[in-house]
This record gives sequence, structure tokens and C-alpha cells, in this order.
Amino acid sequence: MIKTLGVLDIFAAGLLVGAAYNLPLPKGLVISTAIYLLLKALLFLKDIGSLFDIIGGILLILGLSMALPPLIFFVVAGLIGLKGIMSLFA
Repeated sequence: MIKTLGVLDIFAAGLLVGAAYNLPLPKGLVISTAIYLLLKALLFLKDIGSLFDIIGGILLILGLSMALPPLIFFVVAGLIGLKGIMSLFA
């Protein structure tokens, strides 16, 4: 189960990078990934990584309707991607 969450985190990081480059991403996929990040953050609320999940979920939703600085997307994508990679090898 943890490895599945890691793969989904890496996928979410990829969507954040795509949002940074203003790629046309399917809205349903972006919204469902954002909901996944927010729900997962609620499950593991005591973990510091949950904060990154909350920020990532909010960024994905905000990125659908407004232009945000790409650096924000890259930083959060790096943190979520790193968390996903670490959970794959843990």
C-alpha cells in the first residue's frame, strides 16, 4: 500500500511540473489528484509530509484557474516527488 502511495505522489509531482509549464492537463485528472493529496494529508496529519500534500493539492486546484509562479510548483513538486521516491525505497 505504501508503495502505491509513493507512485501516486510521483504522479502528483509530475502534474505539478506540468502545471508549472502551463501544459493542457485534463481538469478531471488534476482535480482527482488534488483530492487524493488532500485526503492523504488528512490521514497522515501528524507527519510533516502532510503539509506538502496540502500545499500541493491546493496548488493543483488554484493552477486550474489562475497563473502562479512556476518556482512554487517546482519546489512543491520536488518535495512531493522526493517523498514519493523515499516511500518507494523504504
